[in-house]
Amino acid sequence: MKLDLHTATYEQFVTFVFDHYPEDEVDDKWYWKSGAELEIEPRRAVGYLTRVLVGGAELLNSYTQRQIAEGLDYLIGGAASELLDLLWSPEVPWPDRQRCILSIPQIYKDVLEQDPDGVGGCAYMLWDWVAFGYQSGRHKPETDAEAARVQDAMFAALKAMLNSSHRETQVGALHGLGHLSHRDSARTIQQFLASDHPADAKVREYAGKVLEGHFL
Repeated sequence: MKLDLHTATYEQFVTFVFDHYPEDEVDDKWYWKSGAELEIEPRRAVGYLTRVLVGGAELLNSYTQRQIAEGLDYLIGGAASELLDLLWSPEVPWPDRQRCILSIPQIYKDVLEQDPDGVGGCAYMLWDWVAFGYQSGRHKPETDAEAARVQDAMFAALKAMLNSSHRETQVGALHGLGHLSHRDSARTIQQFLASDHPADAKVREYAGKVLEGHFL
């Protein structure tokens, strides 16, 4: 099962990613069983991903929350890792990549926040997939200017998400701030705790754990 993004329309891309029955078991996911493969055209790939992130409300007209969450898992969670890697690639103009990163909170508002648990944990794990490379040392913002500006854009998106009133969005943002290892992550979490915004006791407890480095 293959889609060539050099020629595929956005509609074909959406069908390829989301038009599948969602499975609970990882080994049963459609993209593993079908050997799904995207032939990447860098700028179009980032543009299509951005349209997905800002178009969640429209996607819900055709797909369930679980189908959308599973599609996000495919696009961002590792099965199509070459697409996520484009966020750090100078092959794609920076404004396009920045727009994509700053669009991530929108899929939370449109889709993931419509479910109390963030659609089976997708709200919690999405930023883990996106930001883990900073914690692991794969991306080194201290020495790589590209990694630094991507990190700053991700930090801006995560900081904005803390203003959500949805518990799982707040927890997902805290999780992402932990993995992102941004220079201002700890200060932002401390400010969050000092405010009256995290009304849920479990969110406050988790924020404290992230500050201590316990957020996996």
